[in-house]
Amino acid sequence: MGALVDLFTSFSGLLSLAVIGFMLLMAVFLFRWVGNNVRKSLAEQERRTQGSKSSPDKQTDTAVSL
Repeated sequence: MGALVDLFTSFSGLLSLAVIGFMLLMAVFLFRWVGNNVRKSLAEQERRTQGSKSSPDKQTDTAVSL
């Protein structure tokens, strides 16, 4: 019980909570950011694939941009 009191009342405990909270928020942000970019990339790849299937005479650019 003393550890919880120290965690919520001492400066080092509050600083630790702030760091833990920041890391959790950063993890959520990164997961969402990567997920959105993966979805965009897959949609663009699907769009390019559908475009190349409809007209096989066209030469498509297969380079991946980061």
